[in-house]
Amino acid sequence: MKLARRGFIQGMGALGAAAGVSLDAVAQAVKAAKPAIKGKVSRTPLEVKHIKSGCAICPNFCGIDATLVNGVVRTIYPDAARAEFYNHGICPKGASGMFNTYDPYRLKKPLKRTNPNKGRNEDPGWVEVSWNEAFEMVAARMNKIKAEDPRKLLWQHGQGKYLTGENFAVAFTKAFGTPNMTHRTTTCEAARHVADELTVAGAGILPDLKHTKYLLNFGSSYFEGEQASRWMDWEAQQSIDKGLKIVVIEPRLSQNAAKADEWVPMRPGKDVAMLLAMAKLMIDAGTIDEPFLVEYTNSPELVGEDGLFIKDKDGKTHLVWDRLSNSAKPYVAGVKPALKGAYTVDGQPVRTAFQVFMDSIKDMTPAAAEEIADVPADTITRLAQTFAKEARIGEFIELEGQKLRYRPSVLYTFRGLSAKEHGVQGWRTGLILNMLVGNIDAVGGLRMDAPYDKPQYFDVSKCEYPPSRCDMAQSVYFPYANHHIAQQNLIVMQDPQSWGLPYVPEMQFFYGTNRPMSVPNSGMQFDGLSKTFNVVIDINMTELAWYADVVMPDKTYLESWHWASTRSTPEASHVAIRQAMVNPYNLEHDAFSIMQELMKRVGLADKFLDECNKAWGLKDVKFQPGKSYTQRETVEVMWADKAKKDFSYALEHAFIGKKRDLKSKYLGGVEAKFKGPGKPKIKLYADQLIETYYKAASIAQKNKLARVDIAKLKVAYSPLPTRAHAFPTPHLEAMDYPFYVITHKRMYRYQTGNTVNNVILNKALGKDVATNYVQINTATAQKMGIKNGDTVTIETRVGKINGEAQVVQGVRPDTIAVSYHYGQWSPGYSPDGHQGVALNEVLEHHPDIISGHNSFNDTKCKLYKA
Repeated sequence: MKLARRGFIQGMGALGAAAGVSLDAVAQAVKAAKPAIKGKVSRTPLEVKHIKSGCAICPNFCGIDATLVNGVVRTIYPDAARAEFYNHGICPKGASGMFNTYDPYRLKKPLKRTNPNKGRNEDPGWVEVSWNEAFEMVAARMNKIKAEDPRKLLWQHGQGKYLTGENFAVAFTKAFGTPNMTHRTTTCEAARHVADELTVAGAGILPDLKHTKYLLNFGSSYFEGEQASRWMDWEAQQSIDKGLKIVVIEPRLSQNAAKADEWVPMRPGKDVAMLLAMAKLMIDAGTIDEPFLVEYTNSPELVGEDGLFIKDKDGKTHLVWDRLSNSAKPYVAGVKPALKGAYTVDGQPVRTAFQVFMDSIKDMTPAAAEEIADVPADTITRLAQTFAKEARIGEFIELEGQKLRYRPSVLYTFRGLSAKEHGVQGWRTGLILNMLVGNIDAVGGLRMDAPYDKPQYFDVSKCEYPPSRCDMAQSVYFPYANHHIAQQNLIVMQDPQSWGLPYVPEMQFFYGTNRPMSVPNSGMQFDGLSKTFNVVIDINMTELAWYADVVMPDKTYLESWHWASTRSTPEASHVAIRQAMVNPYNLEHDAFSIMQELMKRVGLADKFLDECNKAWGLKDVKFQPGKSYTQRETVEVMWADKAKKDFSYALEHAFIGKKRDLKSKYLGGVEAKFKGPGKPKIKLYADQLIETYYKAASIAQKNKLARVDIAKLKVAYSPLPTRAHAFPTPHLEAMDYPFYVITHKRMYRYQTGNTVNNVILNKALGKDVATNYVQINTATAQKMGIKNGDTVTIETRVGKINGEAQVVQGVRPDTIAVSYHYGQWSPGYSPDGHQGVALNEVLEHHPDIISGHNSFNDTKCKLYKA
């Protein structure tokens, strides 16, 4: 049954009649309602308040200053006090965030499904229920599963990670006894994080823009949708004014490319080939930082013919070739390691790791890279030479009386090198380029947030089998997926036994996520929802919610209290809160109170609070057993423990900022953890990958695991990036599909669904903001007879979709570009929220085998007029 808007609203019993009124109609009604009385008119006194808080629409976590007039949020501006520490401005989503709160299409009461059949065209038969009835239905399912096998319950969140706070979800699932708590990272930047972890045993990077002079940007869109956009956009602009030169390498003329000194339109997915050619040029020219490579990295360590490091008699310590004694020794005081060379140890041929790297790229010339990446060899050569020259290898700078390494040339990425089938190896290549000039944690270079914070990432993976988690994280299938997510649960859900899962999931929680719409081959992902009892906690009736059995409305970030995530930078760190300002629909619960109530009803209330204390690392002030907490009270507890200030300060300022000192910026990271003899080393050569390959291949062969492709595993788990990593599966197989198709972000939407109904974004800022387009190069469109506004079909090996053509010069002739957070179809959105095309529906799904990161930029397609 197809529901009309009015019928849908009435059936839900939770959405106001104002939902269907257009802006024009509202304006006319206001005009007509004005009293036609001349002279004095009695006016209600205005009560104006300013409340500081934090935006939670995206992971930039900008500080905001909201103006309330008579209890209504009228404006949202950036908090000027935070400019010194983080954001100078906010994006259109944040500035119009109150329209998400006042959205008449919002969920306002719990709903239950009455039609057991689930599908895009199925009428769920929603019935409004009381909160007590909703809790009873959900708790009854939970009690049954708890008695049978707690692992059968799955919790997933997306943006919800940053709302109530992921640690509450960690506590919820641990208290219940399930390992299945997953989040959003493989749809965003997981591969980049895992590459960092495999290389420096810690995740988190940012360029030291305050001192950088030359930036090679491989697909970080900080003028559009990067995770540190609202710091990087300002800092980059200030640095540009001081002489920073920026080169953007990506297939599309993004906002960043448009503002750069140079745009290099590289063929999609071929970054690795170009970067390896640049590395060869720099090594051949001798423009590398050899002391850094020797003292900080494992480049001098000796590798046997099996690809593994040779070890000392203790079976653990790696050996180097000592130039003084002309023998293999551990790197201890008095040893001078050779960076290059081939030697013989105990009758066996060995090479330094750096020599292995040199030998592996001997054929990756600029001409070879040009053929693969379609970037002129002369351009590759010039960029390599400039990158090395601007790094000022060997130079030092004095800051605050300290003599520091000075390397003001940096290569940076976000999704550009990571949102691919070989995403980990993509960014590993970028990290190696940075190592070659020695800019890691140098002034003006690439700053590491917490190197060697998690030494376990240097170990061989446990390659678990049978897997304990439904998402296969750290299993034989995705051995280094370390970020609470690997394979999408909804894929495994379709046939859990074929993955070796020793149980069959029965219940899924989804909080603040529209997961199937956010991942490649989204139609196939939805199929995984038909086999479980699904509970959705959200502010809108998303596509995912359409497949739910129970829907529970959440409060927005302007209605609830949160201990707020913040985004640290090379210059500062902070703690913050978000505070409730309004509650226009008198909502009773938010995600925390829902979790707390369910824990009570399954007899785990105190255990939940105990796990909360552990997850949040509370030490002096903790959650007490036997007590129920409001969301505000949870924030007060955490503020008291972590901020050590009276809560009145939080209410007035909402944050505490702290500038980083020189030691924490430049001397407490790789300098302290890796430099010199007897210390761990940055892994230019990721030996744990090849050891993990041998282990995983053995387990797969022993258990006859059809889902493990040994050949692909070997390519993925190379200890060094190779030419093969520039050829994802569709590039090798989809030979009859002539166009590359890429995705990108825009700052006007967030794919979870929480901005879909925003009337400012859908109406006031114009059509270009309200929808997305299929961007086609001018020359290509002319050859195909396609004009602006034509409806075109994108066809991949997964399916077909239609979209509106936008003919532009700023995309490669062989590439189709589409932003990936439009095209929503749920009947629960406003009509204006249904515009655009959902490209994820036709993207092929080839996750990175190392990290689980979804491949958003590898698909090939056909294109024609619809």
